[in-house]
Amino acid sequence: MRENLLEECAFYFRKNKAYVRMFMEMRKKYIKYGKLSGKICLENLSEAECRAIGSVFGKGLVSGDFIFSVSELQTALNETKYRDIEVEKLVEEYFGEKILSNRQKKEEKNELNKRFWEMLLNEVTDRFGAGARGVLWLRAVWEQRKYGYQLIMRERGKSEIVIKEVLLEVCGALEYLADGSRKECVRLAVLGAEITKNPHYFDRQNGAGRLLLSALSFICKTEEPRGQEDVLALYYMSGIYPDDISSYTTCYGIHFYESDREHESYRHFIEKGEKYVLTLSNLSRLTRAESSGKKVFIIENQMVFSQVCEEMGGEEYSVMCTSGQLKTASLFLIDMLIKSGCKLYYCGDIDPEGIEIADKVITRSPERIFLWRMTVEDYYRSISDEELTEKRLKKVDKIVNVQLKELAEVLKKEKRAGYQEHLIDLMVKDIKQEQRLFE
Repeated sequence: MRENLLEECAFYFRKNKAYVRMFMEMRKKYIKYGKLSGKICLENLSEAECRAIGSVFGKGLVSGDFIFSVSELQTALNETKYRDIEVEKLVEEYFGEKILSNRQKKEEKNELNKRFWEMLLNEVTDRFGAGARGVLWLRAVWEQRKYGYQLIMRERGKSEIVIKEVLLEVCGALEYLADGSRKECVRLAVLGAEITKNPHYFDRQNGAGRLLLSALSFICKTEEPRGQEDVLALYYMSGIYPDDISSYTTCYGIHFYESDREHESYRHFIEKGEKYVLTLSNLSRLTRAESSGKKVFIIENQMVFSQVCEEMGGEEYSVMCTSGQLKTASLFLIDMLIKSGCKLYYCGDIDPEGIEIADKVITRSPERIFLWRMTVEDYYRSISDEELTEKRLKKVDKIVNVQLKELAEVLKKEKRAGYQEHLIDLMVKDIKQEQRLFE
């Protein structure tokens, strides 16, 4: 009987549009404060609103503002057959929905969010095991609100079923990459085909591809990649071959092999005494890189590299250029040369950025990679008039290599940069006398 009266009362108010604003304002009040009490202000009442609302309160209203309390409305209802109906219930019936305050909505959202993550983690744990990479990643996503959290929540708003399936596939990819029995890297397309039967599933433009990068960032303990080169480096660190032509390195005199056969194209460049460019895509198709003397000289600066190669006079020495900041293709080739048993000699500019790059190169394989023309004496030979700012000099504070630390201290004292261009003659002489100098 009470429910019928509630419906009847709500219908009474709903059928007259003059009551719409009154109920809208009461609804706003509840949403904002979590309870329906206090004063309600209706501004600039129309004539129709004056008649309708005045009849409820038993007052003759005129156009203008009207303020009433919720308790006054409750008293007015109590003087009718709807005396047992609470104003709060009436407002909910009027709108045909349970009205939640902002705080209640937040609590409900948090509860649903918690339930989603708990169910997801349970499912991933059941499928891959408690110590699986995917479990560790997703727990970090939930607790730290990073490593793909925003993308997951956005996609969850579209379809909870779809995003859950995507996350399970990403976790499957993480386990596949963690398989120690596979010695070689896997191509991104092959990874997609192995996990989902779709070679394009983990392409970067897809949500799954972006989430895979977020997961790999967590696994590799690095920031999520922003630029193209950072993405390629993360793939490579994670055991993925990305077929890409934007990352490249330049070579002179380095032999490349496909299986057991030397690649003819690069051999022709060597025979002609010319330098040549290899993209990451090119390198990923090669099986081995070799130097005839098992020594390779690495030069940071492109112009210096070109000048050195011209002065080789067609003689067969092995030189490569990183072109400043290390591209993934350069790292790839360095690893190939180390695997072949080559010794590498690295020379860069003696400025904060050059020392920073050299430190990264050396730490990759200290027993196989050595500094070349980066001593204190070489610094004074190459010193320029360019003054270094304190901001740039701070970059050398985290250097690991002992020799580079010593160089960094001198650099901070002198506050001037040293450049490879001043060492070209000495570098050419070193390369041509490699057997004597680098035994």
